[in-house]
Amino acid sequence: MGNLFTICGKEFRQMFSGPLAYVVMTAFLMLTGFFFYDLFSNYSQILGYAGMYQNPAMMQQVNVNDMILTPLFHNINIILLMIIPFLTMRLYSEEKRQGTDELLLTSPLGMSQIVIGKLLAAVLFYALLLLLTFHFPAILFKYARPDLGKLAAGYLGLFLMGCSFLAFGLFTSTVTSSQPIAAASSFGMLLIFWILGWVSESTAGTIGDLLRYIAMTEHFEKFGEGVVRTGDLVYFASFIALFTFLATRSVESTRWR
Repeated sequence: MGNLFTICGKEFRQMFSGPLAYVVMTAFLMLTGFFFYDLFSNYSQILGYAGMYQNPAMMQQVNVNDMILTPLFHNINIILLMIIPFLTMRLYSEEKRQGTDELLLTSPLGMSQIVIGKLLAAVLFYALLLLLTFHFPAILFKYARPDLGKLAAGYLGLFLMGCSFLAFGLFTSTVTSSQPIAAASSFGMLLIFWILGWVSESTAGTIGDLLRYIAMTEHFEKFGEGVVRTGDLVYFASFIALFTFLATRSVESTRWR
């Protein structure tokens, strides 16, 4: 365990040794801030509509959870799809480019320790990104009454989805020494997992059900609505475990080349 946390700490510090981490953080905060401001402004305008408070039927439709939280979580999800490949592209491909992967492969460290340590560092950085968005719900609690359960479920969904992106991105980073190729491959394949949900809507039968299960958005959707289902938890846990395993096998294969 000590070796694993050593790799994690070293990788986490390296993330902040260059501009990439700061660029990712800045882009993430700017985009999420824009979407939150837009949603909150729209919500405020509807509340300020003349006669709104005298119309109970319209008031019931003005729900901070449905008008701000649910779309915000989905928008953040799209942002993650775009920025996480840039975060993961260097996790192992940089080691290959610099030739330092040979030192790792000849060290007494296990391949799983190397892979999981790097993944944990990326997860810590991602958790920091989510933490920086906590001022959004703080603003909502000041001016409205958001559902705490829905808020927690949404953040859990974002965390699991983000960790899935990270695990897949780490895998693509182990199969190439080119960071641009790793980022492009990760984005392209994750986009396929994303749009499978749309494809399943026009596909009937067993194939449609299979595509619906594979599609990541189908499993995230309920989290955004405040519902936590065991099947969705199993899906994300299995996805993360599968690509962590594949990343480990990919690293191991380089030892014998």
